[in-house]
Amino acid sequence: MSNEPLLKPAPVPVQRPALSVPVQPVPSDVLNEYQISLTVREAELDELGHVNNVVYLRWIEDVARAHAEAVGAGFEEMVRLGTVAVVRKHTIHYHRPARLDEDINIHTCISGATGLRAIRTNRITHADTGDLVVDGQTEWVWVDPDSGRPKRPTAELLSKFGF
Repeated sequence: MSNEPLLKPAPVPVQRPALSVPVQPVPSDVLNEYQISLTVREAELDELGHVNNVVYLRWIEDVARAHAEAVGAGFEEMVRLGTVAVVRKHTIHYHRPARLDEDINIHTCISGATGLRAIRTNRITHADTGDLVVDGQTEWVWVDPDSGRPKRPTAELLSKFGF
């Protein structure tokens, strides 16, 4: 057995996929809130003819990513600042189905950002009626992008979201 140190492989740049759905951002003057709008597509339906449960989760991630990009805190910027957000927990409540060709609004609000965690409150509604389809919360944890260990975000990063 050799006493030579093990070489650590060079980090591979992470390529984030594009948002999963074509979206129309809805501008907000409040930095901690963001909304996107979309139309339900056939590929998002399950056997019962309504949006599959996992699609709602993807939309919630999409609005969070679009929000970060809109305030100048996308993935690459977070890496540059030395802290990225990863999901710790999703809580989702289903209220009524969304169906093919319906217009949907997906709203997110960072309702708390203290220490190592941030909480996003999420709402998915029918654009025409405002009827609630899904609501819930996502708990995000700030981590170092290299080590994966918890790390407090910089004041510069938090200020991009209005904190």
